[in-house]
Amino acid sequence: MFKIMKLSLYGEAEDQVFSYEFTDGINYFKGKNDSGKTEFYTFLDYMFGAKINLADKDWFKGSLNSAELLFLYNDRKFVITRFISKPDKNYFRYFDEETCEEIRLDEYRAKLNSVFAKDQETLKELRSFVEEDIGYRTFTVFNFLGESRQGILSDFFDKCSRLEYSIKMPALLNYIFNRNIARINELKKRENMLKARLETLEKRASQNDDIRGRVNHQLKILGINKMFSGTNAETILYEISALQNSLEKDESARKTQTITELEAIYTSLDEQIKKQRNSEYDHRRFVEDEIKQRALLNKLHEIVKEKPDYAYLIEPIVSLTADLDKSISFNKYLIQEMTTRELKKQREKIKQKILSNKSRFAIYTVSQKTQAITLIKEYLGYYDCDLDGNTLSETRRELKKIREEIRILQNSDDTEKINDLSMNITHLYKSSLEVSELAEFDFRKNGFYISYLKNGNIIQPQILDDEQDNIDQLKNYYTGSMARHTLMQLCGYLGFLCMLIKENKYPLIPFLVIDHISKPFDSKNQKALGAVLHEVYKDIQKSELQIILFDDENASDLGMVPDYNTDLLGKGKSGFNPYYIVKKEEHGA
Repeated sequence: MFKIMKLSLYGEAEDQVFSYEFTDGINYFKGKNDSGKTEFYTFLDYMFGAKINLADKDWFKGSLNSAELLFLYNDRKFVITRFISKPDKNYFRYFDEETCEEIRLDEYRAKLNSVFAKDQETLKELRSFVEEDIGYRTFTVFNFLGESRQGILSDFFDKCSRLEYSIKMPALLNYIFNRNIARINELKKRENMLKARLETLEKRASQNDDIRGRVNHQLKILGINKMFSGTNAETILYEISALQNSLEKDESARKTQTITELEAIYTSLDEQIKKQRNSEYDHRRFVEDEIKQRALLNKLHEIVKEKPDYAYLIEPIVSLTADLDKSISFNKYLIQEMTTRELKKQREKIKQKILSNKSRFAIYTVSQKTQAITLIKEYLGYYDCDLDGNTLSETRRELKKIREEIRILQNSDDTEKINDLSMNITHLYKSSLEVSELAEFDFRKNGFYISYLKNGNIIQPQILDDEQDNIDQLKNYYTGSMARHTLMQLCGYLGFLCMLIKENKYPLIPFLVIDHISKPFDSKNQKALGAVLHEVYKDIQKSELQIILFDDENASDLGMVPDYNTDLLGKGKSGFNPYYIVKKEEHGA
């Protein structure tokens, strides 16, 4: 049982309070243009937790302070309060409670979710299936049929035009039309167990990888030419034990120091070789210069023979050349004293001595090697030898297999349930046959039927294909009337709501709010709306589904006999919000 009982609007002045009454069944609010029909429609969604900024809207700005809604659900009365300029200022209480604390919007939604969610286990099941934190707010997609998307048959719910709803619809419909929920739940539990197990195994494997890396690094320090693979721990322990015994001798320490000294000698010889190479290069330059100078001197001698007066100019050059000869001779002596070849021979001997004593790894001190042995023993103590690589692989394979089975089952449709929905939609549409030329025309078509197609969330009219031998073969029937499509869309909404209410397990607010649905209908077809709405109450009780309509036509002209009927322009007010003054120019024609 569900019923909005009363909506109270509080103006900015302290004594400004106006209330709207509601009852079971059809609640009809009439209002011409600029009477706030759409604002009223939107406001009901706001009261049930929609994130809508109303503070800047003309119909609310500076005139409406807050609102209080009283509703009945499963024999309990609840009072919810929201403030217009402060969306995060909200109140939720039971009717018999006198006071309550101010709460944020997320807390407000959580409390409403606890009301409309049948039980926590079903909610967990739903959230596990769709893999989202889904709740009653997602199910409001079934509650509101606005004016802007009327006549839409593909993804036909009004709110599906909004991303926050459209992205959730495929998974939500998979849940609604799935007959394998119990099996999927079992597999989900197994999946979660395997995920936890795999996480543990991967953590252990990662730890083992880290240990192997650390052990092998320490083995390099020790100069042991072996790698720890994970399965040869005994071999590694034997090797380091043997080395540890040798390190306890003084010889080991002395050898280590000798290696250090040898490397210092090696470095010194390397530097001497570089200097020697530089000296050789300088000597070659001196020789080249001497040859050039002697050639020049010979030419000068030839000139002086012909002109003796220039002999005094040659004597300094001859003296300089003699000094260069002495310098070149001295450099030759130095080079011959210790040739580069000899230095290289000595360097190679030192290199071989180093290599014969385990190369450069022998430069580590006894203390460093002792520490390395200690660390290896410690690391091996933490290594998980029981971890089997096959176990890890098998767990991954099983998890993959289960996830694939879940995916297949989640996308397996309950065709019987879909067919029942299609039949109900068709039945509701057929209820308007006597008052609608559109329906009368359609049902003259051979085999006319309205199918619900889950993929795409489509309401698809169909007829028998005359060109097929199989008389049961249906083909799509395309119609071009906005009114016809809107009526089918309304039947789709009502078909879904009846189905969901009967199953009684979804976090659903059992009401339908409709804004200006008569707009595309002419006088020959508009009573079809009333016929369909009254037909639905032959299938469910008025206490199970509350319908709230906002329109500009008389209810009787739409073939309706509302359970509650009022005019938004009555009682001396200009529309939905009695404290908002509609400007004259806003009325238009």
